[in-house]
Amino acid sequence: MLNKVSNPLAIIVIAWCAMLAHVVSADEFKLDTTLENIPKKALIVKHDAKLFKKPYGNMAKKAPFLKLYFLMTPSQNNRVPVLETFSKTKTQPDGWLEKESFVEWNTIQMINFTPQKGRKRVKIYASKECAQTFARVGTTTEECQALGEEPRLSSQEKQQYQFLIPVFQREQDSYHGGFIRIHQDKSQPGPLGYDLVLVVDSTLSMGKYFRPTMEVLETFVEQVKQSTEAEVIIPLRVGLLFYRDRKGKNNCDLGYVTQWEQPLTPQVDLVIDALNDAQGTLCNSVNTQEAVWEGLNRAIIDTEWQKNHFQTIILIGDAPPYPTDDLENNPMQFSTAYLHKKAKEGNKRIRFLTFKIGSQDSQKFKELAFKTEPGLQGRFNFVSKSDISQFQKNLRAALLEEWSIAEKTWAALYSQTSPQALKIKPSEYPIIFGHIKQMGLSKKVQEQNLRDFVKGWVPEKIRQRLAVGEYIFIRKLDLKMSLHTIDGIILAAESGDKDGAEAFLNMVRNTLAAQLKMEFYQLFEQGEPLGEILKKANVLPFKTQVLSFTATEINTWKPVDYQNLMRTLKEKARYLREFIGNPNKEHRINETAYLYVPREYFP
Repeated sequence: MLNKVSNPLAIIVIAWCAMLAHVVSADEFKLDTTLENIPKKALIVKHDAKLFKKPYGNMAKKAPFLKLYFLMTPSQNNRVPVLETFSKTKTQPDGWLEKESFVEWNTIQMINFTPQKGRKRVKIYASKECAQTFARVGTTTEECQALGEEPRLSSQEKQQYQFLIPVFQREQDSYHGGFIRIHQDKSQPGPLGYDLVLVVDSTLSMGKYFRPTMEVLETFVEQVKQSTEAEVIIPLRVGLLFYRDRKGKNNCDLGYVTQWEQPLTPQVDLVIDALNDAQGTLCNSVNTQEAVWEGLNRAIIDTEWQKNHFQTIILIGDAPPYPTDDLENNPMQFSTAYLHKKAKEGNKRIRFLTFKIGSQDSQKFKELAFKTEPGLQGRFNFVSKSDISQFQKNLRAALLEEWSIAEKTWAALYSQTSPQALKIKPSEYPIIFGHIKQMGLSKKVQEQNLRDFVKGWVPEKIRQRLAVGEYIFIRKLDLKMSLHTIDGIILAAESGDKDGAEAFLNMVRNTLAAQLKMEFYQLFEQGEPLGEILKKANVLPFKTQVLSFTATEINTWKPVDYQNLMRTLKEKARYLREFIGNPNKEHRINETAYLYVPREYFP
C-alpha cells in the first residue's frame, strides 16, 4: 500500500520541482548583445511608448521619445525586457517595451556620404515612396517634406566633418535610418564663452562677505577647469565692481559711489586677489537704501560684453535700491525696467542673479531677476545675515547651474549630444534657445543643430554612388586594447624581419599570452590563424585577412613579408590613434566612452 501511495507523491513532487525550475529559469534575464559583443539598445520611436512593469498588464510609465534602453532576453508576450541604465550583473529588467515602440540601435553599418561633387545632396524622408521619388526625379511633391537634409559644406568643413547615418535595416532599394548628427552652419559666429560680472555692496556691513565670495569663486574656477579638461574649453571672463552710497553716517567718507576693482578679464586670479584685498567702509550709509542701481548700470554700460558669450551679472547686497522718485539719491531715475532695457541693447543679453542678504525689502532684487522675458530670467536668493555658510552654498550652486546652462548650449550647438541626453530643464530651454537666437542663427539652423535622431528613408541613388561604408561602434577602452595588440604585432614583425620566424613567433606569444589569458604554448597550437585567435578572444571586433597567417606559414616568410605586415599595421595604428585622441568622435552612454570607427582602420 505504501508503495502505491508514494509513487503518485513522487510524481507530483518531481513535476512540482520541474515546474519550479522552469519558473526560476524564466525569471532569469541577461543582456542581449550583437555579434561584436556590443549591448543591444532600443531607441524609442513612438511618442506614446510605455515602459511596462510586467510582460502583461497595463501598469506602465512613459518611455520618452528617442530615449535609449538596453535590451535583455528572453522576450514575452510581444514585450521585450530592458534596462534603463547599463549593467553587466542585473538579472531582472527595469521594465518591458512593446516591440513596435522601438528600433534596435546596434548595427555597425553606417552610411558615410562622400563629398558632394557629382551627386545630389542627401535628403531623408518619412516614407519610402517619397525617398524613391526624390531618387528618380530629384524633386518631390509638397506632401513629401524632407525630415532633414545634408548640409552644404565648405572645402575645409568637408575635411573636418563626417555626415553619418546609422542604418536600422535595409529594405530592397532603400536604407531605413536616421540622423546621428547635423553639422553646424558655417555662418555661425565664433566659440561660445562666458562673461560674469560680480556687483557687490562694499559698505561696512558687507565686509564679512568678501572672503566667502572669494572662496566660492576660487572653488567655481577650479571646477570649471576640471569640467573642461580634455574637452573644448569655453572661455571664462570675470569682473568685479563695488558700489556704496553718496553719504555716510556722522559725516563719514564712503570714498566712492561705484568703483571697478577689476574690469572683465580672463585672468580670474586678479578678481580673486581683489576680493581678498577688499575692505568695507568705516561706516554704513545714512539711509536704509543704497546706490544699487548705479552699480548695476555701470556694470552694464562699462563692460565690453562679447556677443557670443553668456552674459551674467551677480548682484550681492544687503540694502534695497532707492526708488525712482527720490531725485536726491537717484538723480538718474534708474528703475528695474530701465536696467532690463539696457541689458538687451546692442549685442547684450544680460541675465541677473540676485543675492539679498538680510530681512530688509527684497522686492526689487526679485523683480530684477524675474521681471523680464523668459529667456533672460535669472535667479533670486534670500539669505539671513547670520548664515554666511548658506550664502556660500547658494552662491556656489548658482554659479555651477549657470555654467551648466552654458555647457548645454555648447553641446546642443556643436556636439553630437541630443537635447534629451543633455537633460535640459523646461526653465533652461528659453535661455538656451534665446542665446542661440542672439548668436544670429536662423530658425532652421537652430532646429537642425538641436535635432538628434530623425527616422526616415535614404534613397537608392545615394547607395549607387558608393556612399555606404561600415563602422564599428566600440568602447574606447576596447579600442585602446586593440591598438595595444596591433603595436605588439608590429614589434614582433620588426623582430622577425631581423631574426626570422622563431623570433617573430616568440615575441607574438610573449605579447599576447597574458592579454588573451592563454598559456604561451597555446598560441598557434591548433594551427589557427592569428586573426581567428584575436576574434575569439574579443580583442578585434571581427576576423581579418591581414592577420590570417598560421605558424606554419610564418616559417616560409621572407623579410619583404614582415615589412608589408609592418607597413599595413602602422598605417592602421596611426588612424586608430587619431580617433582615440579626438573628443569629437566620442559618444558617452552611462559614463562609458564609445567611438564610431571605420572598419577599414582595423587590420
